[in-house]
Amino acid sequence: MMRWLGLPARPRLTVEQYAAFLEDRAALRSRMLKAAVVCVLIFYLTCFLFDLWLLGDVTMLSAVLRFGVMLPIAIGLLVYIAGKHPIEKKEIAAILVALLANVCWCAILVSSSSPGVLTYFYAAATFQMAITIAAASPFRPALRASIFTFCLNYSVIWFLEGASPSYVIQHLAVYMPTVLMTLLVSYQLEVEALTSHLQMQENEALKRELSRQNKDLARLSVTDPLTRLANRRGTEMELMRLATDVPDEARRVVLLVADVDHFKAYNDAYGHGAGDECLKRVARAMRRALPMEAHLARHGGEEFLAIFSDADRDMAPTLAESLRRAVRQLGIAHGFTGDRNTYVTISVGAVSGTIQSEGDFERLLDMADRALYAAKADGRNTWRVSLDEDEARVVA
Repeated sequence: MMRWLGLPARPRLTVEQYAAFLEDRAALRSRMLKAAVVCVLIFYLTCFLFDLWLLGDVTMLSAVLRFGVMLPIAIGLLVYIAGKHPIEKKEIAAILVALLANVCWCAILVSSSSPGVLTYFYAAATFQMAITIAAASPFRPALRASIFTFCLNYSVIWFLEGASPSYVIQHLAVYMPTVLMTLLVSYQLEVEALTSHLQMQENEALKRELSRQNKDLARLSVTDPLTRLANRRGTEMELMRLATDVPDEARRVVLLVADVDHFKAYNDAYGHGAGDECLKRVARAMRRALPMEAHLARHGGEEFLAIFSDADRDMAPTLAESLRRAVRQLGIAHGFTGDRNTYVTISVGAVSGTIQSEGDFERLLDMADRALYAAKADGRNTWRVSLDEDEARVVA
């Protein structure tokens, strides 16, 4: 029906979405409802002056109903709204109080014999405005309340002093447009609130998705796609972390460079697919062999780099041997080594020192490379540790 009138359709929310909608607007809605109740109450009590002017014969009844009945009830409503109650119940309570105020007002007018009562009854439209626009009630409760006020007012109108069918028709000509316009406003306000909430939720979901994708991209930018280890950029980030976040740990570092022995021959003989699988297995084995806090990265091709911070220098041989043994125990056959070894192995160069600047890292990396070359020259499947400018050799 709303589409026939050219109005936007009410968004359809799931139970969870509607619960989130109510929760998100509860605090603001409570403040708005409290302000509306205060304003309407002041207006309602001020109308006592109109009662004195137009309905002088029911002044006492007006005072009792407005100040003795409605004022305490309205104060109680304000206390209820200030409490921790569901916003839907607060809205319904406000509507019920407005309807009770309408009943009291009708009782005042029905009890009066003043000729001004017919003129005064045109103010019935203000109750329609109160339950729809002032209270900004949800459309469906506002519609039900509008039906109630319509039935109430047009039941009472026949008992007013001097009422006639022509008067009722004239009154309807004023009242009905008010009802229709206020209900349309109520509907549009609710549609706008629901639409705004859905758009906000969609924006939040989009932000979360973009954040997740950015994190994924950031992770991928520092991750080697084949081995799932860090790449060179990942190593740069680790060095930056050590230098800025934990400089004390960067003062004592063990750096290891490992290279798969005769990998080119393996790749040529068994194919690139087998070569990639070999590198992945080697990477997993080395990752398991190192402590979890150690940084392990693919440094390029078949070369890997490990950084273990806050480590004693005598840990270098232990870590190097752990890597060598882990790869050898994989038992990956390699029949094209050109020597007596017939399995995939690695050679490792290790060094200990400090990494507090890029220059420190480059110096340690150069020393580890020279130790690696020494291990290669010594027959491979072994490791060498570089101590400052001297190299200590231990054959595995």
